[in-house]
Amino acid sequence: MRYNKWLAPLSFALCLLLLATGALACSSGPKTKAAVKVVMVPYFGTWMNNYAIMNGLITSDKVDVTIDLTTSNDAQLLAGAYPIGAMSITGFATATEKSDIAFQAMGIYLADTGLESGLGLDIVYTKADSKLTSPRDLVGKKVGVPGLQTAAAGTFLGLLKSIYGIDETQMTLVDSPAPQLITLLGKGDLDAALLLADPSVQTFYNPSYKALWNVDQAFEHNYGTYNPATFLVVQADYLKKNRDVVKAVYDLLKESGQYGKEHMVELSQTYVAEKGGSAELYQKAYRDHYSVTFAPVEGQLQASVMAIFGFVKERGIISKLPDPATVFVKW
Repeated sequence: MRYNKWLAPLSFALCLLLLATGALACSSGPKTKAAVKVVMVPYFGTWMNNYAIMNGLITSDKVDVTIDLTTSNDAQLLAGAYPIGAMSITGFATATEKSDIAFQAMGIYLADTGLESGLGLDIVYTKADSKLTSPRDLVGKKVGVPGLQTAAAGTFLGLLKSIYGIDETQMTLVDSPAPQLITLLGKGDLDAALLLADPSVQTFYNPSYKALWNVDQAFEHNYGTYNPATFLVVQADYLKKNRDVVKAVYDLLKESGQYGKEHMVELSQTYVAEKGGSAELYQKAYRDHYSVTFAPVEGQLQASVMAIFGFVKERGIISKLPDPATVFVKW
């Protein structure tokens, strides 16, 4: 009985010790990483740049990133299905005025210039035996475009008007996916077709066709930079609440991109095994026609982007230009 007076204090001290031990164990345990879904386009360049993430070769201790590849990337982002992803510049410009979700651009993603040369992607093709020799010859012609709301179509139509004074109403525009446009052009159902992405590169080296007008090179000649075709965007509210998470995703994407460039030869062969095509052509496409870059939207590059926004406004898709201070992320 003489020990009873010590029993309560000892029990209390033991409880405190157990609680402290449990708290220490919890604090030293593994931290839960933020899960983030990202959407990208499914072409070789983006597949290569995201391969290391998609296959677990590069990971982050801050974020667990899942990447989906789809041609409906703009629509998926605008629907709120993903907080981060690749969005065409025309889609972004439209979203600044018409979307319920506000977005900010973290930098240029797909650029219409290769690692080693700037042959570009957005090119108007005709059949090799066509009598068309200049963009001026497109007046009154049937011209295919791979989506009237795409950045490629917007830049093509904007430059055609600003350089040659040709309005889109002076042509018959046929809106179809690029592979179908190639078929229609080959059959003679189109006089010319604007192509982009991998189909454009394939056509560039096909002797059955010729390049009537290299839109990307015309853009660079007029604005002093490559054509910045696609942004890496983030929902503005998501960035405001999760800036560290977004930066971690951004850094991981850049690291994965570097891995892709360093392993381009073997990855192009893996891509051919899965998708078909030519490994040599895919490598040439990335080196000479397009590449993925995380260049910040500033300086001359920002001026070029604003020029594209101007094309979108000129076509009546938006009524005013967005404020650069509110739509471009500064890390």
